[in-house]
Amino acid sequence: MEATLTRLFSIVILPLLLINLVCSVNADSINLVLNSFLQKLSPNNPHIDRNLGWNASSDPCLAGWRGISCKKDDKSIRSIVLESLDLDGSIDANILSLMCNATSLSVLNLQNNSLVGNLPGNIGGCTKLTHIFLSNNRLSGSLPSTLPNLRNLKVLDVSNNNFSGNLPQNLSVISGLAAFLGENNRFTGTIPRFDLGYFSQFNVSFNQFSGPLPANSSKFPLSSFAGNPGLCGEPLQFSCPSPSEHKSKKKSRDKVIMILGYVLFGLALLLFLVYELVKTKKKKNKIGPFVRGEATEKKASENSRKLGSPPHSEYSISSPERSITGTSTSLFVLQRDGSKLLKFEELLRSPAELMAKGSYGSLYKVVIEGGTELAVKRIKDWSVYGEDFQKKMTKMDQARHPNVLSAAAFYCSKQEKLVVYEYQKNGSLFNLLHDNKAVRQFNWASRLHVAAGVSAGLAFMHQSLGGHGNLKSSNILFSPSMDPLISEYGLTALPTHSLDPKATDTAKPFSPAVDVYAFGVILLELLTGKPSRGFDLGQWVHAVLREEWTAEVFDRSLLATEDEGVEEAMVKLLQVALRCISSEPVARPSMAQVAAVLNGMTKEEGWPAVVQA
Repeated sequence: MEATLTRLFSIVILPLLLINLVCSVNADSINLVLNSFLQKLSPNNPHIDRNLGWNASSDPCLAGWRGISCKKDDKSIRSIVLESLDLDGSIDANILSLMCNATSLSVLNLQNNSLVGNLPGNIGGCTKLTHIFLSNNRLSGSLPSTLPNLRNLKVLDVSNNNFSGNLPQNLSVISGLAAFLGENNRFTGTIPRFDLGYFSQFNVSFNQFSGPLPANSSKFPLSSFAGNPGLCGEPLQFSCPSPSEHKSKKKSRDKVIMILGYVLFGLALLLFLVYELVKTKKKKNKIGPFVRGEATEKKASENSRKLGSPPHSEYSISSPERSITGTSTSLFVLQRDGSKLLKFEELLRSPAELMAKGSYGSLYKVVIEGGTELAVKRIKDWSVYGEDFQKKMTKMDQARHPNVLSAAAFYCSKQEKLVVYEYQKNGSLFNLLHDNKAVRQFNWASRLHVAAGVSAGLAFMHQSLGGHGNLKSSNILFSPSMDPLISEYGLTALPTHSLDPKATDTAKPFSPAVDVYAFGVILLELLTGKPSRGFDLGQWVHAVLREEWTAEVFDRSLLATEDEGVEEAMVKLLQVALRCISSEPVARPSMAQVAAVLNGMTKEEGWPAVVQA
């Protein structure tokens, strides 16, 4: 009899009460809305509210309803977790709207049940949602077109259901979306134009998708795309077919454009040959990769080439005792024990591979006789020549630190400024974090060791060299023993850093606080595993922390492999990073202070002490 009355209440009386709540849901009535939501999810279990301790006369937050968690400040509901409860009903659209309007709901977890029906379009009004978990149910229909309205959404898991139809193509506009799991459904059409470089999880296997894969799909294994015969592009073996043939009118227009293109190309080629002829007459034998500049860099696709004859030098330095205006073609070798005198002619004769090209110049990998590998930085747009350049390079050489990459040699002429380093085969921090093709392990202890080493090197630079000015993860190289080495310093006038929101006035003198901000961004890359290139990583971290989801900040690969004690250390390092990226430069710590904190943390982890400035 009691079960019959309960069912009568949920079917007849409760909907009537909900009609009166549509326009005015408050804290006193949210318990009624939640009970109604639960009854719709489990219509065949009239006692489920009792089983979960959901007493309609009590406050969900104060009474500690099972599966309900609330915000600490205003006691509003933050998450609903009802997984693995044998729920076999459906998600009611109207009640969902009421619930979202009356709460601060950011997490909805209904996975591992037997829910049926579709996902209501009303969910697009739950704009505070950051995590939706609906996997392992029997939900069907298309995903609602309102999903892209959830601009705070980070995780969407609809795997192992019966969903069908096309995905909303503008799902890709959700900038913070970091995980989409849709495997084992019946989705069709093309995958939205996600940039998977920013995703930590992605799986669309065993659907009926077709067309090209999103950008940076090679970040994920082939199993993430399996079971979709119509998909194409990397990392799949099937390349995407060329577009279908155009209509006859369009064909004619394309032919005209093609002919005009050939004509223009011929004219351009003729002009180029004339230009090269004139230039050759003027410069005679001034060819070779380190002289031709942009012309050589445009041929960067050639992996290696022989370097041509050396240019005539206005300044050519072979040793500190030689005249600065001499005509020797030797490099100025910064001597070390057992070092070999490296001749400029030998450098020019050696095969060179263009590795990178940036705003401050180009970087070549050069293999000299005997197989020794060198990295040669070719500097551009820096009006420091002769003795001034020699003094600066000598000063940099005299100030050495184990975590700062030292130059091996340099060369300066009227046409060229070159700095030679030992080539570091282990690559950069950026490669290890974001382009780890060799799948090298990078655990918490190693990341902390890198952070401590870079902080010590940067603190030393602030004390001895003034600063860096262009610090980023791609400028942190690894020695053969995987110790971090700061590179790309001292080769231009110190600017203000583009990542620092407060460093917009480049007319002002360089401030060490600019480097501190850049170091804070590097710490965030180490903690999150996300790149900062083309992405405001600091803003993303602050947004996640505002939602009180600190654990979501950290790299999932770390959380999955490290013990619980590590998370406490990660939170401590996160606090250091947030201080470093403070919007007010005066509020940022000095690098000496940061280095002291990180050195203490490495000792706690059992690493040897890092050399301090």
